[in-house]
Amino acid sequence: MDCPTAQPLIEDFTIAAMEYFDAVDKLCNLVGSHYQFASAKRHTEQARVTCKVARLALEKHRVEHNCG
Repeated sequence: MDCPTAQPLIEDFTIAAMEYFDAVDKLCNLVGSHYQFASAKRHTEQARVTCKVARLALEKHRVEHNCG
């Protein structure tokens, strides 16, 4: 993408998506461990929200600037 304004938004979304993926992966491996699972679930939910916010920021930019 050639838009210099979008590049940091893409990077933010990429990082957030990878963190969300990692959190979900760890959560899946903790089934049966109630305390660790509860903590990992909270972390996963936070990562999901961060990812969603980053995705929405990128989509908003693309609509407003008609790029990508």
